Amino acid sequence: MKSDYIELRARSAFSFLEGATTPEDLAARAAELGYNAMALGDRDGLYGAPRFYAAAKSAGIRQIVGAELTLDDESRLYVLAPDRKRYQNLCRMITDSKMRVLNPGALARDGSVAAPVYPAKGESRITLDELERYSRGLICLSGGVMSPLSRMLVRGDDPIELSRRLSGIFGAGNFYIDLQRHLDAGEERLNRKLAALADAARIPIVASNDVCHGGSDRRLLDVLTCIRLKTTLEEAGRALWINSQRHLKSPAEMAALFRDLPGAVAASRTIAERCAFQLCDMGYRFPDYPLPPNETPDSYLRILTYAGARERWRGAMDDRTRRQLEHELGIIERLKLAGYFLIVWDIVQFCRENRIMVQGRGSAANSAVCYALGITAVDAVKMELLFERFLSEERGEWPDIDLDLPSGDDREMAIQYVYRRYGERGAAMTANVITYR
Repeated sequence: MKSDYIELRARSAFSFLEGATTPEDLAARAAELGYNAMALGDRDGLYGAPRFYAAAKSAGIRQIVGAELTLDDESRLYVLAPDRKRYQNLCRMITDSKMRVLNPGALARDGSVAAPVYPAKGESRITLDELERYSRGLICLSGGVMSPLSRMLVRGDDPIELSRRLSGIFGAGNFYIDLQRHLDAGEERLNRKLAALADAARIPIVASNDVCHGGSDRRLLDVLTCIRLKTTLEEAGRALWINSQRHLKSPAEMAALFRDLPGAVAASRTIAERCAFQLCDMGYRFPDYPLPPNETPDSYLRILTYAGARERWRGAMDDRTRRQLEHELGIIERLKLAGYFLIVWDIVQFCRENRIMVQGRGSAANSAVCYALGITAVDAVKMELLFERFLSEERGEWPDIDLDLPSGDDREMAIQYVYRRYGERGAAMTANVITYR
């Protein structure tokens, strides 16, 4: 008989040195153990989610998106995103917590306002007010040794009021107390208190497992923990987990661990079935380019393209060039990408107006539209270059226009222009990170 259990609490090696297994290995191991869905929730971020989505799809299992959130008292709550709106809210909440100014209104020694201080890289603190603003509809698991309820119980405080407030924040049917069993006597005592709290506050319980490694990575997990705590294996002592039970177990193993609580096991599948959101459902669209009155992105792109074409071809456009421009503009319109081309053109215009060297390169050079807009310097029509190498309806991929800029102050000026033009939350820095494999 197939178990109802679905793993909702796995962490990857990107989880603040608290996980020891890559998203790919977790997905492969989950498929090997017979799971058809699994959640990955890294600490204070969605670091492993994209790689886990790709690996889970390849392995034939369904990804569930989650995150472990650190509150301002350093306790933690674990949340899952059931749909796109809640995923957006989760991203906004994490971003706000990492962008919070820690010293608002602080004064420097000379009496002036001190420079803003932000959380250290990788750190995040979320207040209950932020939970109230963003968390309605997220599914919350509030068990585990680091949850605010557990910490109050360990201290001997009564968490009934906090549990009711959290239940109200997340909404009816979205707030659970999860019980974990890692063959730890202290944890079992805590579980009894959590179960009693759940009964008193009428909060549903669910079985979970604090997955930190795939099954053979315990020693690596200990090393990563020591790195995070800046200590050695010899001196870490009780800072390390007491056994190797925090590994991905099979559904049958988890059902056996919770054979006295079959409803808690079944609740894991109920939650998993509610979490339909996948990363492919994000529905991204490019920022809106500020248009002149009565123009659409497509109409304005057409105006700019033909204005640039008259300059590029010195008024001597032949029918072949016109056909190519119309062909490309038609594909851009059908794929709703005019806004992207306008944004790139806008950046190039800023660079040229400020005497910053800029040059488009790569497959964008195959585009007559890019040449007409001044983004690239190669006449794609004259050189008989294939536009579909750059952009094709059949490939289903977005175009990639690379702009080369000089290093130093000129490059920084262009970056700051993008931030001003599209907002600090509308632009981001990315990087290629090279690793040995």
